[in-house]
Amino acid sequence: MHPSGTLMSHPKSWPALLLLPLVILYAPPAFAQPQLQSYDGRHYLIHSALDKPLSLELASRLDAMYEEYDRRLAEFLQNQPRQKLEVYLFQNREDYQAFTGITHENSGGVFIPSRRLLAAYLNNQGRDALRRTLQHEAFHQFADQTLGPNLPAWLNEGLAQVFEEGLWTGRGFLIGQIPPRRIRQLQSDIAAGRLIDFEQFMALTPRQWTQNLADRERATTQYNQAWAMTQMLIYATDTTGKPLYRPRLIEMLRILHSGTDGTEAFAQAFSRNYKGFQDRLVEYARTLQPTPEARWIERQNVMADLLVELYARGKSFTDIESFRQAVAEGRYRMNYAKGDVQWSSDEDALGYFADDQGRRFSRHDLYFSNRVGAPIADLVCRRSDTVRLRTRFALNNGQIEHETELEPAQ
Repeated sequence: MHPSGTLMSHPKSWPALLLLPLVILYAPPAFAQPQLQSYDGRHYLIHSALDKPLSLELASRLDAMYEEYDRRLAEFLQNQPRQKLEVYLFQNREDYQAFTGITHENSGGVFIPSRRLLAAYLNNQGRDALRRTLQHEAFHQFADQTLGPNLPAWLNEGLAQVFEEGLWTGRGFLIGQIPPRRIRQLQSDIAAGRLIDFEQFMALTPRQWTQNLADRERATTQYNQAWAMTQMLIYATDTTGKPLYRPRLIEMLRILHSGTDGTEAFAQAFSRNYKGFQDRLVEYARTLQPTPEARWIERQNVMADLLVELYARGKSFTDIESFRQAVAEGRYRMNYAKGDVQWSSDEDALGYFADDQGRRFSRHDLYFSNRVGAPIADLVCRRSDTVRLRTRFALNNGQIEHETELEPAQ
């Protein structure tokens, strides 16, 4: 039993243990494949067992993300003809496992280079995790087709996670987001001495990277460290706002593109001072702040978790005021745990019903929007004149899940 007035959430595993390419060398066992519908996009041929609206939405998002990869890495792409990439989307984990041959319970999606395809599933991870999985694994698929084999494991995974955290606005992606959970994990790993020595980390082969996934704590640190290193190289700035490391990262990519291996490419572009690089990351972590959009989404997801937990207790709401009053009277908090990282929502939960300046949202800025077939009405919050957050609730495998997305405020 949890203390009275306290709600314990059960967050999805993060980050999912997404298997790195170039290590799956076996053929999957034969199995009775579920009925798949094919969708022909601009860059992908998608075979999906998911419902048609979701399949079409994912196809559209994948095309948009592919164009983000293409636009941002155009300088380094090989000029060979490109074929459409294949993606398989399953409803159930069992079908996914039978198709890929992967039985690890924490694998939500994978790129299989020997077959040049990406596979993922919906149940047991939910729509939000599925979208991020696709953005992550699709980068590996794109890199395999265009960048060539020399991308070192840490940078391959780091870039995949930078794109994984991209937020869809309905018109394009906001890349470079810094979610609060990433900062909590990074600072916890630094405080506990869990960061992997940088010289050793940068020398990891794809096979060694995958072997480390057997240790869940190490895997979580490994992925988040790769994200933090890559995030710093792309987005860290000096006091004038000028990128600190991006020019040298671009030079490293040029050297990799010429055929040099990852360790030597890093040494030529940066140096062999791995200790100095590790010290810079620790300094970067101390000052790292969430991006506004990522922080808004986390706060809205706390409210969504409260709604789901209260719904499970037989409480439902037709308007924000009754929801706010129930939260105030119950003095509820959400408690979260991921490995050694634990955190709780704000002690004063009414702060979630207010903007960044502490002003209580009006009924025009925070409200419920009914949607046919949804177990809970959409939670909508206008955060600025241009950005609105919408949280949708859906039943998936008997459980209520939710996802929060950005959309134009008008």
